[in-house]
Amino acid sequence: MQSVAGVARDSAGTTVSVDDPTEKPKELAAEAERGRSARTPWLAISGVTLVVGVLVAIVLGIAFAVYLIA
Repeated sequence: MQSVAGVARDSAGTTVSVDDPTEKPKELAAEAERGRSARTPWLAISGVTLVVGVLVAIVLGIAFAVYLIA
């Protein structure tokens, strides 16, 4: 797939738009912050789920390490 300035062509020669991968998270955060989209609840829930999941993983890692050391 060749890419030039946001436009790419696949092996069949079909033109496909290419999004900037660094811009997408910023757009999603702005959309969730505005709160006017139908996707806002899902964006908020997924963000909270990610944060809670990371915290649970950290606590489990510390608990497992303490268990092995003790």
